[in-house]
Amino acid sequence: MEGQRAPQNNGTTTSDDIDRVVSPHLPLVPPPSRACHDNMYIVQFPKDQVYRIPPSENALIVERYRNPPPNEKKNQRVCCCSSRLLLTIAIILVTIIAIVGITLATLFIIYNPTGPIFTITNFAAKNVTKPPHYEISMRVKNPNTRLGIIYESSEISMLFDENEVAKGTFPKLLEQGKDSSTQFKVNVTGTSRTLPKKKGNTPMAFELDMNLGVRVAASGIETWIMKSNVVCKFKVNNLGSDSRILSQVCDTHFKQY
Repeated sequence: MEGQRAPQNNGTTTSDDIDRVVSPHLPLVPPPSRACHDNMYIVQFPKDQVYRIPPSENALIVERYRNPPPNEKKNQRVCCCSSRLLLTIAIILVTIIAIVGITLATLFIIYNPTGPIFTITNFAAKNVTKPPHYEISMRVKNPNTRLGIIYESSEISMLFDENEVAKGTFPKLLEQGKDSSTQFKVNVTGTSRTLPKKKGNTPMAFELDMNLGVRVAASGIETWIMKSNVVCKFKVNNLGSDSRILSQVCDTHFKQY
């Protein structure tokens, strides 16, 4: 009514006042700084739920790995094929080496190869040319009853009174059969222009040193080159046409490894 006055609040809050404050139909007053932006919303998240967004370059990298270009696919296939081929070849080589090694080890264990035995059968000095020339006839025996021996060409030297007087080359022999002997000649050339001189009636003592390389063979399989150091000490009556061997000792140091 017109003559009535509005009730006073007297410092208390009624239910009507509460309904008026929380009513959703009443417009909210925007903050002063955002008053002109009607379509802007402020969303707040707890700090522990804020995640870092990766850069866009990462998506390109992932896409490249998922769908590589055709050239890259081809290169990858070629690399894979090459790697597999090399691995296959390596496995084959290792297998072959292992088989050969086991075979040779079995041969050594079963047959136990021994070195050859040398004997000097004749010695002749020829002073026709300068420097002098020596011809030594020898016999070599293969003591192995199941293995053959192949002799490689190597250097030899002859000493007189512990001084080298001649040098030569050991001839390369064909495979010597098991438990067999072979005759051959060794030619050495003097290192000085004169023959050694004999002292009275004392026999002339010589020494023949041979560092040979030999291979042991069995059933068509040959071993590596093994060292056979041979030292033959012998005495002759003179260096004339009637020269003969008075005594000799030949030692063979056979090294399998």
